[in-house]
Amino acid sequence: MRLARSFSLAVGVLCLFGLSESAMAQTTGAVVGSVVDAQGGTVPGATVTLVSQSRGTAIDTQSSGTGDFIFPSVLPDTYTVRVSVDGFKTLERRNIAVSPGDRVGVGVMAIELGALSETVTVTGEAPLIQAQSGERSSTVTTEAVQNLPIANRNFGGLASLTPGVIGTTRIGTPGSTTNFQIDGVSTIDTGNGGQALSLNVEAIAEVRVIASGYQAEFGRNIGLQITGVTKSGTNQYRGSIYDIQRNSDWNSNSWENASNGDPKTVSKQQDWGYTIGGPIGKPGGENRWFFFYGHEYRPRKSGGNINRFRVPTLLER
Repeated sequence: MRLARSFSLAVGVLCLFGLSESAMAQTTGAVVGSVVDAQGGTVPGATVTLVSQSRGTAIDTQSSGTGDFIFPSVLPDTYTVRVSVDGFKTLERRNIAVSPGDRVGVGVMAIELGALSETVTVTGEAPLIQAQSGERSSTVTTEAVQNLPIANRNFGGLASLTPGVIGTTRIGTPGSTTNFQIDGVSTIDTGNGGQALSLNVEAIAEVRVIASGYQAEFGRNIGLQITGVTKSGTNQYRGSIYDIQRNSDWNSNSWENASNGDPKTVSKQQDWGYTIGGPIGKPGGENRWFFFYGHEYRPRKSGGNINRFRVPTLLER
């Protein structure tokens, strides 16, 4: 009995670990590149630092014997890559955007001889693209989520902003089921196969839509893979208050109702709420903990719907 319990516990721990690894792979990205000198020779042992431009946090790694480096689990954000090694100038490349599931290659970073205190900043290069995998995907950025007028306040509706998507159905695959996730956790209603959680878009940082060529961490359904990543606080206090209303009083009556002398259908919908996030500590300081909170209310009022049916007349009967 004890052996069976120990085996069950071990299996449970392994499954939980596997789910955690899969969720991390779906909500984080990777940054890869290589370090060379001015003559193109590989530079092993260089310190490569990845700095978050919104939080100020940093993680370090070392270039390998072939000069390659990788940051395997990077949260969605905009970063600066800094390369430093004794006898060479410090090299920086800024504005590296990482989205969930991305494998961003920064390419070859060539450092120059000089003092470590000198810094060379790389600017004006072509935008980085994901060249480390063959998936067909698109990302709805934070700026798009915040600035575009969205009638559907469900984060899944943001998928329609990506190329080749009508609603949540991929072009060429009618009837395929979409897989919805939030922070790598499935939000599928196992009863009807639909979306189970329609999270407030004010709490969403990015939405990634993968149409084909999925990585090994995705599965379940053959349709679109829609992953929402929730916001986390930055190194400054930020918040929002919003109120979105749709009111039938502002609309004219339908032609059918007007022709039959019926009043307008009542439909009053309101989405209002607030968000707040920031560091746990001094704003702008060297913080390692951050928070974010969002709350939304959705009052609804409807009525007055009239259903008309055509029935046989007495003569027809």
